[in-house]
Amino acid sequence: MEDTTHRPQLSRRRLMGILAGGIAASAVGGVGIFTTQSGGNAAAPSPAPATTSSSAAAGSTSASAAEKTVTPVVRVQTDEDTWYAWQWVNLTTGATYGSADAAKQTNNTESMIKAWIGADYLAGLEASGQPLSDADNALITKMIKKSDNAAAQTLYLRRGGDQVIQRAIDECGLTGTAITESWWSKTQITALDATRMMREILTRAETSELVRWLVDDLMRNVDDDNAFGIAQALAETDPQADPAVKNGWTDHANTGLWNLNCLAEWTSTGTGDHIVLAILTRYPLGYGQAYGEKVCREVTSQLLGQLTVQA
Repeated sequence: MEDTTHRPQLSRRRLMGILAGGIAASAVGGVGIFTTQSGGNAAAPSPAPATTSSSAAAGSTSASAAEKTVTPVVRVQTDEDTWYAWQWVNLTTGATYGSADAAKQTNNTESMIKAWIGADYLAGLEASGQPLSDADNALITKMIKKSDNAAAQTLYLRRGGDQVIQRAIDECGLTGTAITESWWSKTQITALDATRMMREILTRAETSELVRWLVDDLMRNVDDDNAFGIAQALAETDPQADPAVKNGWTDHANTGLWNLNCLAEWTSTGTGDHIVLAILTRYPLGYGQAYGEKVCREVTSQLLGQLTVQA
């Protein structure tokens, strides 16, 4: 289901280079399993230390001072039947933080997986030496900027259906992701794996002009009604961050639940560090889409306040 409310327009900036060599993925435990407190509806937090890739951190001069000294604590006010998880990865320093279930519990990917469907389709074109046709350009543009489901289904089937998701698992190193047969939007993914998927797309954008187009021209310019959550929080605190976004959101009558996810990459204006953040949430239908968007915004705002330094 697509949201029709108005969102602030995002700025554009070309994707800056990401530290060569890649970052080793690691799960971070101990940051609150978000159980609810008796007599209230605030998610109970508990902090966790960062894990840092020594190869990425060694000699780095752009690491945020906040990341060196702060272990983030997320306190989002939610109703007791709300679940959420998050994962923060600093691609420049290698520092990672996440909720205790970031590597354990899954959510439907919903439209978040469209970022991979696009990158995988473009990889197929490049491998076969085919140019991007006007028709394919239009399909991918609709899929990413407007979150068009029909376009995603067409591209997913052309690349072998479930084989698209299997390639994501294999090529992005996903350890907590599972295929739902013939249903890309119900792929089960963890917050940690969502950041791994995004990192692989960004790595490909360094060497692939087509994937760079996907990230810079499309994901950094999604339609306003697709730019909720992380992008909204950044618009308030770091308006030059220019995030690459692919969110996912659907209300499911059969389960009685909303599944809503936010995924973005951006460059912190204060530090120059490249950040990837994934937030997954699931909650009863009656709360509406705006409730999940608010969870994403508040998680993002709290992490930005603790882990970044503004210029």
